[in-house]
Amino acid sequence: MKQLDAEAAGLVDRILAGAADLTLATLRADGSPRASTVSFVNQGHLLYAAIAIDSGKAHDIVHDNRVAVTVNLPYASWSAIKGLAIDGHATFVSDADELAAVAALLRQKQPAFAKLIADPTQLPWPGMLFLRITPQALALLDYSKGVGHTSYFSLDAVDLA
Repeated sequence: MKQLDAEAAGLVDRILAGAADLTLATLRADGSPRASTVSFVNQGHLLYAAIAIDSGKAHDIVHDNRVAVTVNLPYASWSAIKGLAIDGHATFVSDADELAAVAALLRQKQPAFAKLIADPTQLPWPGMLFLRITPQALALLDYSKGVGHTSYFSLDAVDLA
């Protein structure tokens, strides 16, 4: 796999900015997969989500923090598909400054959170965990270059900023 170049990074940024939700795949304790749709935000190529503290996703990540993610922009035809398939690791956010930054990003991108959270100043929000997804590799789908066109990239710390 190659490193993320400027053109590909720009498309990744546009996809992350234009999508509201992602599909998060985790592994249950018995090894079977679980896929869930979650709202997300990002800082660079780091992804963040708020999940229920007692959700299956949370229990899965405690057991095995390897995850897979898909993010897609809305499309009207196959030739317009632009999306990401990401392999990475998920961790729970505990740093106070990072918690505050993630909460602000979530409220900005997903205003519906304001209706769900009784006290947005309490971090993480009551009954929820903030999840950080650190990508390690990604597949960039850009069907405008041909149906099925996918480029594969490995990521390092420089790519995540």
